[in-house]
Amino acid sequence: MTDSEREYMERYIYEAVRKVPKRQRKEMEMELRELIEDMSETRPMEEVLLKMGSPKDFAKQYREDSGYIIGPEYYDDYLWVMKVVLICVESSVLLSGIIEILLHEGIYVELFGKLTGNLILAGIAAVGAVTLIFAVLQRRKIRVEINEKKKWSPEKLSPIPVKKARISRGDSIAGIVFLVLFSALLAFAPQLFSAYSVKGEELQYVSIFNLEKWELILPVFLLSLFISLTDEVIRLVVGRYCQIVMISNLIANTLQILFAVILLKVLPFWNPEFPEKVKTMYQLTAEDRGFQFLLKWNLEFLSNLFLVLICITALGEIAVTVYKTLRYGKSS
Repeated sequence: MTDSEREYMERYIYEAVRKVPKRQRKEMEMELRELIEDMSETRPMEEVLLKMGSPKDFAKQYREDSGYIIGPEYYDDYLWVMKVVLICVESSVLLSGIIEILLHEGIYVELFGKLTGNLILAGIAAVGAVTLIFAVLQRRKIRVEINEKKKWSPEKLSPIPVKKARISRGDSIAGIVFLVLFSALLAFAPQLFSAYSVKGEELQYVSIFNLEKWELILPVFLLSLFISLTDEVIRLVVGRYCQIVMISNLIANTLQILFAVILLKVLPFWNPEFPEKVKTMYQLTAEDRGFQFLLKWNLEFLSNLFLVLICITALGEIAVTVYKTLRYGKSS
């Protein structure tokens, strides 16, 4: 077997094996490698691979995904992301509920009922969001396969991605965990983002957000985070820099900038009474450093500062993704 033939064999095995559940991959790889090596002893590699058909079609012999909402190709990642999201969401809701119970004494039954309802609601929302993302990925994959029913040949095999073209699974995991935790806290415990003071047995707080208008702000916030979550899931599932990842990242970060403008420049995002209420809560005087800081509190400056940081982060991520896609990736 020549080096060129071996390269084609490795590409074929890589493409076929990655489309079956993880528990089947090792066994399938061994069987497939043995089969190809045996067949290649009597005929050229290209003829062997043509006879076997495309890796996608060959992998279907090891799985039955017809009619599934989430097929085996995505199922392992789907279950993993679902577990992470549910743990993060339910932990955040539980934490916020405990804090709320501590803040409001004497109405434990009512708060416990609210906490139970929030746990159920959060779980349903988490399952729905993750399932929706993976269902869209699954359906898109089917459309791609339909469009590619032309005659297959070994030349269509994609090269095994080099190390620099691969997307760190750890980075995607960290991004998903952060987005889910942040979303859950914003939805169920926005009061945690506050200034706190303990006076006797009473815990006082002043939220940095405008909670009176939270019903207007929260949907925009959650939609923005959902788009970011979708982008992270795509990066996790695809696992390498390519055209799909680049387009997803461009769209997601462009929308993040747009939503940031809406949140920070259009909606009443910040609590306008924050400086005065903090002064009163801490009983600050003109000699205190905190008093001097609050005198300089400027909502317009704060909004502009966060908007600039968001734009720099989004544009930086776009630049890195585009560069790595063009430099190491492959259009798909």
